[in-house]
Amino acid sequence: MFIRLNKIFSFSMLLLALLPVTSYAETCEQTVQYIDSQHRKALDKYKPGSQEYLQALYAIEDAIFPSMKRCPRNAPLLAAMSELQLSLGQPPIALLYAKKALEFNPNSWQAHNAAGNALNVVEKYSEGLQHLQRASVLQPDNYALLVNLCSSYERNKQHAKAIQSCGRVIDKGPYDLRGTAYYVRAKAYRARGELEHAAADDRHAKEFGFRGQTGINKGK
Repeated sequence: MFIRLNKIFSFSMLLLALLPVTSYAETCEQTVQYIDSQHRKALDKYKPGSQEYLQALYAIEDAIFPSMKRCPRNAPLLAAMSELQLSLGQPPIALLYAKKALEFNPNSWQAHNAAGNALNVVEKYSEGLQHLQRASVLQPDNYALLVNLCSSYERNKQHAKAIQSCGRVIDKGPYDLRGTAYYVRAKAYRARGELEHAAADDRHAKEFGFRGQTGINKGK
């Protein structure tokens, strides 16, 4: 793993200095939206684990720290940091940030989503499901979050619920989420012995561009 020993004088700090910070958000909510958008761009652009990928994520991390001082006790910002730590391969740290976010706001769907994702990564599937269910209650029409919930149902062997929730994404969700939804639903069908349905969903997953990496959706 690429380990950065000096964050203050790192390349990522230099990269951040070159970014158009004048467009940086004024409100805490806009700051979270900006950070989330930069995180998604990095995930889409770079190969996971590559030096470019890590440098981009560390640059975002450097931007979050001063924002946390400007926006103290902000649950969505802490949730964004949690998700960033997951992308950096630090699930225990991600879970700490998610739990702190929930302390500040127990009704933050972003915090519940982050906690659920982190718990699933450390294989605490039952606890992770509870948080994702709560997040889905708070944001019932968020399809990226629903994909996470669908995957969590599958991990918890609640296959009927996985099939139902993934079906909602496939029927009504955005195009870029459907490949993952087909893939997860295929796993649920296969676990139930419905092999024809599983094979059909596997084909659809490939047609929608799924390439075998489920990842974690940020719920945006």
